[in-house]
Amino acid sequence: MSLTPPHPALGVQDFVSTLLSYPSSLPFRSLADLANVEAHKSYYVNAPVLHSATTICGVITVYVYVMQMITGNASQVDGLWTFLPLVYSGHFTFHKAISHWLAPPSKVTSIFRASAAPNTIWDLIEPRLALMFFLQVCWSARLTFNAHRRGMFKKGEEDYRWPLLRAGMSPLLWHIFSIVFIAVIQNILLAATALPQYQILSTTFTKYNNAAVPSLPSRLVPGDFVIASLLLINLALQFGADHEQWVYQNFKRGKDYYGRPLTGSVGGTTSLTVPSSSKSTAADGTVSAVRGNNALGYTPADAQRGFVTKGLWAFSRHPNFACEQATWWILWLYVPLTFLPSHPAVAEWRYVVTYALASPLIMNALFIASTLYSEAVSAEKYPAYAAYQRRVGMFLPLPDTLVRTIYYRLFASKEARAKTEADVWGTPVSGVKSAKAQ
Repeated sequence: MSLTPPHPALGVQDFVSTLLSYPSSLPFRSLADLANVEAHKSYYVNAPVLHSATTICGVITVYVYVMQMITGNASQVDGLWTFLPLVYSGHFTFHKAISHWLAPPSKVTSIFRASAAPNTIWDLIEPRLALMFFLQVCWSARLTFNAHRRGMFKKGEEDYRWPLLRAGMSPLLWHIFSIVFIAVIQNILLAATALPQYQILSTTFTKYNNAAVPSLPSRLVPGDFVIASLLLINLALQFGADHEQWVYQNFKRGKDYYGRPLTGSVGGTTSLTVPSSSKSTAADGTVSAVRGNNALGYTPADAQRGFVTKGLWAFSRHPNFACEQATWWILWLYVPLTFLPSHPAVAEWRYVVTYALASPLIMNALFIASTLYSEAVSAEKYPAYAAYQRRVGMFLPLPDTLVRTIYYRLFASKEARAKTEADVWGTPVSGVKSAKAQ
């Protein structure tokens, strides 16, 4: 027996029924319809906002698949990843304003009454949704900057994991995987990041006018700014993690922050010769020169290891991914801020456990699966990576890394602790392989 939601906008039944009615609502039955600009305008203005979002997702999915077939490059979604959540967030945030612009209401609705015109822009854009969109612009700017400097937007650039996956599949299986996961599922996941915005926007739907609670505030409240501050702090930490990895990877390749060869590198490659403790400088001066060009204090032993373990990476094996997952949970907090009243009539969880939870949960699942695969590759490439996995938590410093720290401080033998921590932060004991990009 299903429970009646405390507000109709919280119920999954209405969301699902709106989504299932999408195919029958499409007005495009011929090529002539597709070429009719006015038909597209009318559809955008009059169709349920979820339907137009689904159309946007469908068009992008087809584009991704076609481009992948033409180029043979599986990173089509990767190149759009930094922008697509912003597209869906912007769609829900500005739909009313865009519809007003595409189809301005008549100045007179009858001989006796003028139509109600918006007094300010905030009559067309909900302030809370506008704030969420601004925060996602900040998120997109950080991710786009990091992707750009890593060369992800270069022509023909492909994520290193796709060729590895492709090599382990038959051509038929890879083609099916390309359609189902790369083109379809990834785009659905990115569209689902905007579910909190859609659920918040749904409180303004005419069909919910008679609902007792809630109504979006006409201005932002203190809770809006608290959540925004959390997200901006999270983005700053994520930027710091990205920067540390960028500096390390450049150092490993014998380059400085700007990609210029380090003074003490030979042929553009950092020397992997580790001097003895009694000799701080190699015969050719390489160590002292390299350290002099390295603000974060990376050493030849760090380059020898092959992967970054200092800074934020000493507390989490993937601090950037941890922050990325936190981003979607922080944005989701605007849902309970909108729906949870000061004096709830029913149990609090019924205001919180809604379909909007799918947004952070699916991003958790995606990043966990992706990280497990990436770590399997790293563990095969770098002998010391297994020690890093034992010593540092995958995502959470608390409690994961803290528990491991307590274990190695209080329970592990001195030899096991010394060997593990040497592999992670000192001179690797487990042997090395050539330093390649992680």
